Amino acid sequence: MIPSRHIPNLVTMSRLVLAIGAFWFMGEVVDADPSDSERIRSASFWAFWLFLIAAVSDFLDGWLARRNGWVTAFGRVADPVVDKVLTLGSLIYMGASDHLAREGDLLAVMPVWAVVLMLAREFLVTALRGLVESHGLSFGADRYGKLKLILQVVYIAVPFGVAGGIPEFLGLHFLEHTRHPYLFAGMFALMVGLTVVSGLNYCVRGARLLAGTELK
Repeated sequence: MIPSRHIPNLVTMSRLVLAIGAFWFMGEVVDADPSDSERIRSASFWAFWLFLIAAVSDFLDGWLARRNGWVTAFGRVADPVVDKVLTLGSLIYMGASDHLAREGDLLAVMPVWAVVLMLAREFLVTALRGLVESHGLSFGADRYGKLKLILQVVYIAVPFGVAGGIPEFLGLHFLEHTRHPYLFAGMFALMVGLTVVSGLNYCVRGARLLAGTELK
């Protein structure tokens, strides 16, 4: 029987499996012929649900670990890595697909420069976290990082959800408005802004922590 303390780790690894499934359907969206609207709709539908379940599980494993004292060394490493695989992988697929765009969009669904910016931010934060924690210091996510992650999840879910007919499926037709060009562009601007702000905040925190260790 698996020890209780490993339950959050199982949730984390399940999220990785869900992410791979979501990527498969996202790839179907990318590869679909523009005239094959049914394939695009079906693949987007399943990509949305697999991605959403995976994203929700991110909050579940952290809550379980903290609430029950089940934090493990494996979980501290695996959880943020799987998070990055899920979100960055999804953003890359968004950038590769022309089928998520809608008439009137103010910009590409996921411009290449934005993907590069987010990848650079994650590499920088990961390297900085490793450096800080190698000194025995804690360097967990702050509120800006958590808010950035929530915005990324929403921004990824919206185009796949609308393309997959989720508002109609749920009978919540007002959700179609989340894909309004100005609202969608506003979400993009907030996401990019928080990517920069949270990255800079991590750098400042890391520099202060490392400076403190050098003074001792």
